[in-house]
Amino acid sequence: MQNINTRTNGTIKDFAPFWTLKNNNWVPSYDTTRWVWNSATTLFNRKGFELENKDPLGRYNAGLYGYGLTLPVAVVQNSHYQEGAYEGFEDYGFVSNNCDVACAETRPFDFSAYLAKFTTSQAHTGLYSLRVDADSMVSIGASLQAAAADADVSQLTTALDASGKLKGMIASKNTILPGFAPLAGNKVIIGGWVREDNSCLCKAYTRNHIIIGFVAGGSTSTIELSPSGNLVEGWQRYEAVVDLPANATKMTVTLQASDSAVTYFDDIRIHPYNAQMRSYVYNAVNLRLMAELDENNYATFYEYDDDGTLVRLKKETERGVQTIKETRSALLKE
Repeated sequence: MQNINTRTNGTIKDFAPFWTLKNNNWVPSYDTTRWVWNSATTLFNRKGFELENKDPLGRYNAGLYGYGLTLPVAVVQNSHYQEGAYEGFEDYGFVSNNCDVACAETRPFDFSAYLAKFTTSQAHTGLYSLRVDADSMVSIGASLQAAAADADVSQLTTALDASGKLKGMIASKNTILPGFAPLAGNKVIIGGWVREDNSCLCKAYTRNHIIIGFVAGGSTSTIELSPSGNLVEGWQRYEAVVDLPANATKMTVTLQASDSAVTYFDDIRIHPYNAQMRSYVYNAVNLRLMAELDENNYATFYEYDDDGTLVRLKKETERGVQTIKETRSALLKE
């Protein structure tokens, strides 16, 4: 029987640490035959949360934050931060700090101009949706970029005091965090949910549309999308693959209501064709998770009792909303 040396047996043969002590200083050892980096973070928001990272193969992952930049509202795999957008119309009234009014939260996919159209009368997930009156539309725009790259911090400018000493660094809001800007020439998936306010028992909506417009040079072009699939609790899903023209410089997203009924839009998503997105909806009052939307934009609903205990879990499918878990608890009375 061989004796076991507990101090040395089980260790890695020829192990070389990444940090080595040289001249009383710890220095890294960039030996790629022994050490390979796993991921690199390329973007943070101002509250320190990671917005984008990449792996050694150059694949990017991104997270979109809302509710005062404190909670993730969408996670996108295989996408740059500026290539994905999600809007559930939930957190525009969320205010966590009344003192900080000089540095407002930026929204790369911003419907602030239509706050008067936000409503609680209908909602696919959460509490709010966007109400568009019959035979009218709302529209927002975004710039398209030729190529995606890591954040450029070279535009930082220095601020010096009277003696020439450095006081700090000055950056604009676009210096570090890029806005929503998909890549021209790529394919994107555009999705969402729609509901028409009428009493008919129709099997599908045909009179509302999402219109995608492009500006390329002096010319414009549009693509008209229509909802498809089964109605689920009165809501119908949008999902379409759109080719972004290689020479386009701007994109517009227009939500067009039915010409005969008030129309509600919710959970609008845009991301690259080869990417996957999951999005999240919270209660803006208590910040409890209300819904999670999967890669196909179908929701899982979370319901709570008055004490904040999760009592019901529902899953949205093509055949309707199904209850998949329900729990009850109570205290015995003496």
